[in-house]
Amino acid sequence: MRKRSLSRFLKPTQLNYEFVERFLVLLISMIFLIVNFNYKEEQRYLRNYVIDFFSPINIVFMIPGTQINNLRAWINNMVNLKEINFELKNELLEMKNVLNEFYQLKVENEELKSLLNLQIPQTTNKVVSRIILDPSDIHSSRVFIDVGLNENIQVNSPVFNENGLLGRVIDVRKKSSEVLMLIDPKSSVPVMTDTTKIKFFVEGDINNLIIKHLPENSIIYENELVISTDVSGYFKQGIIVGKVLKDKTGKYVVLPSAKKTDSVYVMTVNYEMKKKLPLEKLE
Repeated sequence: MRKRSLSRFLKPTQLNYEFVERFLVLLISMIFLIVNFNYKEEQRYLRNYVIDFFSPINIVFMIPGTQINNLRAWINNMVNLKEINFELKNELLEMKNVLNEFYQLKVENEELKSLLNLQIPQTTNKVVSRIILDPSDIHSSRVFIDVGLNENIQVNSPVFNENGLLGRVIDVRKKSSEVLMLIDPKSSVPVMTDTTKIKFFVEGDINNLIIKHLPENSIIYENELVISTDVSGYFKQGIIVGKVLKDKTGKYVVLPSAKKTDSVYVMTVNYEMKKKLPLEKLE
């Protein structure tokens, strides 16, 4: 009976295989435990040796992965660089716009300083305004300014820029006024030469001012300064109008000092005059 039992036990079966496997696993585990507690230094040495041995092989196998990662990083950088370049271009454009705005403000500030420092006869009211240009009628001899009755602007009030007299107000509304410039053919202003004190009238002629009613035997000089007089009743004496020049025909004319394209800002003033003439008599 014992021989049959032993032979039956040793006979290969699924149960015997499982027993052998469990036994071997238990045996190997015991061996590892014994080695782990008794041979720590040897294990450390063996581990370092294995790492050193397989390190070159690991490096070789890591090269493709490293190259792929580098390629991926390069692609990401290129995409990011395009986005960064686009953002920088937008920022640069914004900075240019800001710089242009600052430059425009600087120019306007200089214009206002020059306008406020303009030497003109003492006034009762000064109002700084902007010229409203009509792009469809850029060569017009009339302009509009953005001040009116709300700022106590009056008809016939003289209008200046930093170079001198530009014209006079001919129509006033609540928030705007129309200005007749000196070069308008309907404009007629009494003036005199600053040095020789010869009095005459100047009338508009689009580009220059034609000299009218010049006294006989009067002598005027080229480049002589021409200023306003108070004969009109709404200008005071001493406002710069222009200077005497000769045209292509050799005839004396007056070149106006102020043009509407000189600057954006103008100054309108009110004078308390003793004598006021109707506008119709002077046109």
